[in-house]
Parts: sequence; structure tokens; C-alpha cells
Amino acid sequence: MNKTPSPDESKQMLKWLNQNRQMLLYLYKNQYVAYNANGLIAHSENLHEVLELADASEQPFVIYLVPPRTASIQILPIRFRTVARHDWQPNYHVKLKHRDIEVSTIMLVDSGAELSLISFKVGQDLGYALADAESKLLAETIGGIEYVLRNVEMTIDEHSFIAPVAWLQTNTGGEQLLLGREVVFDKFNIEFRQADEQIIFTWRGDS
Repeated sequence: MNKTPSPDESKQMLKWLNQNRQMLLYLYKNQYVAYNANGLIAHSENLHEVLELADASEQPFVIYLVPPRTASIQILPIRFRTVARHDWQPNYHVKLKHRDIEVSTIMLVDSGAELSLISFKVGQDLGYALADAESKLLAETIGGIEYVLRNVEMTIDEHSFIAPVAWLQTNTGGEQLLLGREVVFDKFNIEFRQADEQIIFTWRGDS
């Protein structure tokens, strides 16, 4: 089973991702990729296949689901072409666990999002399913988008806790995972240092 990367390993892995994101978008759209600071380890549209291959490599790794579209960032159903001169995204390594399925991945830290968010595909691959006659909720956004609430075990910098996530029920075509405020921002003080391409999480615990 893949261990949680150390803070230094996480920093180097995120650096590799930022430097190679355009290559991944070009070659591996809509696929899961397992990678570390040394490069790509495995890729497939099937999460379990990628986890098997990456585990067999006996290297530390992180999973990233490459969006199916290039030159854009999706936040819910809204898509913007980037106009920033500094091509950096505030991504951070997070381990998600549901029952016996555990994935180390990256999430976009979004202080504007009340809840963390996972896509329809990622929720399915983590083993979530709708209960009989379960009602879907409607997010307040352009056009509206359906979701259901789920609890997931998150691990950030070796600190584990349970947090709610909005599991999208509409296949929007975008696979960006968002790390929102609920629970997460109560557990950590979070500092953004864009010029240094760095995010600092300081554990507050249950204080």
C-alpha cells in the first residue's frame, strides 16, 4: 500500500506535476496517472489498474486524474481560459480513503468553496453508491448541478480526519478535485505563497 509522502517528497512531486502538467494534458487526458518526483509510473482510465501497477513498482507515488480538456480550469460547470502569467495552481497532496479503497491524490485548495468536491467518476472509483430513493441536492451555480453528500477520511501531512465532500452526480467532463473550507480549514491554518509556488498547512487539530 502506498505510504503518505513526506513533506519534502510532496514538495518535489508537486514541482514535477507543475513542470509536466501540459505534457500530461496532451498525452493522458481523462486517465489516472501515478507519478512521483522522478516521473510517470503508470497510467490508465481504470483506477484499480493504476494502483496495482504503482504498488508493484515499490516507489512512493501520488495519483492524479488528468482533466479531459486542455487550456482550461473547471470549477463546477464554469470554465475559464487561464490569463495568468504565473502558470501555477494551488494543488496539495491529500489521501482519500473510503472503506478499503485508499488513494493519494492532489486537490485544488479553494478557499471560496464551502465544501470539498469530488467528481462523479472519482466517487464511483472510491466505492460510493447512491442509496435507494436517496434525494440529490442542487448546488447554487450557473445552470445548477446535482450532488450528494458523503463523508471521506482525509489525510493531509500525516494528519487524518473525517470531512464531508460533495460528490457530483452529473458527469460534467471535468475531473478537478477541490479542497474546500468545511472541516479542513478548521483543522489547519493555510498560507498561500504563490510567488514561491508553495502552500503551507499548519495543523490546528481540534482546538
